[in-house]
Amino acid sequence: MVFNLYQFLWYLFLPVALMYFFYRSLKEPGYASDLSERLSFCKKDFTGACWCHAVSLGEVRAARPVFRKLLLNGEKLLITTLTVSGKNAAHLEYQKEIKLGKVHVAYAPLEIAFLFKRFLRIFKPRCCIILECDLWPLMISSTQKEKIPLIFAQAQYPEKGFNRDKKFPFLKASLIEKFDLILAKSERHKKRFEYFGAKKVLIMGDTRFEQIVPEDQLTAASKVKKKFIKKYFTVCFASIGKKEFEIIGEIIIDLSEKFEEIFFIMVPRHPNDFSKHKSLFYNTSIKVKARSEILQKKIDFKRICFDKFEGLDNYSVLWGDSLGELNFYMAMSDLVFMGDSLNDEGSHNIIEPLALQKPIIVGPSIWGIEYPALEALDAGIIKKIRHKKELACALVSAYHKSKEKKYNKSHITKMKKFYINNQGASDKFMNKMFNNKFLNFNNNQF
Repeated sequence: MVFNLYQFLWYLFLPVALMYFFYRSLKEPGYASDLSERLSFCKKDFTGACWCHAVSLGEVRAARPVFRKLLLNGEKLLITTLTVSGKNAAHLEYQKEIKLGKVHVAYAPLEIAFLFKRFLRIFKPRCCIILECDLWPLMISSTQKEKIPLIFAQAQYPEKGFNRDKKFPFLKASLIEKFDLILAKSERHKKRFEYFGAKKVLIMGDTRFEQIVPEDQLTAASKVKKKFIKKYFTVCFASIGKKEFEIIGEIIIDLSEKFEEIFFIMVPRHPNDFSKHKSLFYNTSIKVKARSEILQKKIDFKRICFDKFEGLDNYSVLWGDSLGELNFYMAMSDLVFMGDSLNDEGSHNIIEPLALQKPIIVGPSIWGIEYPALEALDAGIIKKIRHKKELACALVSAYHKSKEKKYNKSHITKMKKFYINNQGASDKFMNKMFNNKFLNFNNNQF
């Protein structure tokens, strides 16, 4: 009954969904130009591939090690996503493979039964691999009806969602029971899937520990730090989300008045907030230099002109209004505060600053990154504040430790060890997929 109601509502609100895509296309044209794909009008002759669904940009990037291993194994990939940024990233990453006919990228169909039936009839995928936490009832049920093996990879089940779903166990169980194999991020997530009757759950970890760090960004950041802001203790507020700007803005204003040797880098999570600094520090003494005022929108970090950073030390804040450059901002910092953790959004992932061996502070909300945040807290390599009032105190404490040269080398060693010990998720994924007798997967047949 619930499933039929869900279907009815999708049919009822389909015109609203189409209007939404046209509205979004005013700022991001891709939402309307490829709308036919969301309605399963695909003429591409691309059958027999591993269908991998990654909802957005973050999931597409995180899945790169898995995609790479599948391609090396001789598989074709059908990559679907829901967002323009996710689709564009996949197109950019696999240009060569797309030309060779090894990869096809498209939007996933809307949640309507006949659209998925047509989609599956056109592509005839060998298996369906859903990544992270994007569970859509029609996608799952339609795939199962066609007897296509269903795998939930790099799967996470945050405690917040788990506690909510326990109130209506039959809803979540009806989806989780349909998966032939679930490859969870950690033991905590594994137990939650098993609670709802998962057939088989194994642990693979997180492929973000295998992400390639852009060395050109790190080299450029090192030069900017040494040449222009070397004397400053630099704090990066990374991937800042809604409701956090005012809190952090007040902290910056307060600490700038008390400490002349602290420099701040503020990086909004969403492009819609790139111009936020114009109102955030309006009528204050804080001087802000935006990244867009220094360098062109798209920059080759191997050929960067460092003279354009001249005078940066006359400012209090470098505003990171650019995409894909978070490593650049974090690499020139002495400490990273990870955003979306003060606003109950579950936090942006800490793996990127861990890879750079930067001291990390997170806010009270880390439900979205339980793995590896809880493990990192147990290992004593990150600091978690209990509420926003503690953030300023934590920053001041870190500043004083840096002045007293108390930055512990053993702490860096622990971070390196933690990072290395959590690698290998893509190998585990391949082993579970292709050597799993339960699923009877092998190189020739799913």
